[in-house]
Amino acid sequence: MVVILSIREKTESLLYKVKIRTFGFQLTCLFTNQIIQMKKSILLFVLCGLLTNCTQPVQQPAQPPTVDFEKEKAAIQAVIAKETESYYKQDFEAWKSTYLQSPAFRKFGYWEGFSEKVTANIGFESLREEKKKQFDANETLWKGSTEERSNENFRISHDMAWYTFEQNSFEKDTRKFLGKSLETRILEKENGEWKIAYLGYHYYPAAGE
Repeated sequence: MVVILSIREKTESLLYKVKIRTFGFQLTCLFTNQIIQMKKSILLFVLCGLLTNCTQPVQQPAQPPTVDFEKEKAAIQAVIAKETESYYKQDFEAWKSTYLQSPAFRKFGYWEGFSEKVTANIGFESLREEKKKQFDANETLWKGSTEERSNENFRISHDMAWYTFEQNSFEKDTRKFLGKSLETRILEKENGEWKIAYLGYHYYPAAGE
């Protein structure tokens, strides 16, 4: 909004002082008698220009792209299944391809079967070296086991996802129960594909322990 506060003549210089207030700013302009008489429309033109500049629409920030939840959920489940299956098959390249191969990667786990109980990997390189030696030496436990997941929870955004679930492991042929764990995965998108950036698990104590 533009408001003309006052127009008055300075008698000696024959100048007209015009005070204008627009959007909280007050401007003072000087006009000669000739200008006002010859081109009264000039003042209107100036005021319209001020009004136009002050009322330009504010550019809204770009909205994040819409997430196809079911599509991304299925893609995440496929990555998690591939990681688990390739791990127990000791397929190193397939297993490695599911991870964010970055110093930012983290893995924390607890299982009573470990002598140290708690394991941790800071950065993917340490995990890569550990599993390469393990697979080459054929030292992976529960090879060929099958896993069943339940109580799944997904939080998915455009390029990051959080997935938690419970997992039961069984021997493939006998269906002997091997263990139950609480699992967490945080995934990031890299070149359009989901990669595991954080892996966490906590195994329940074995029955009777």
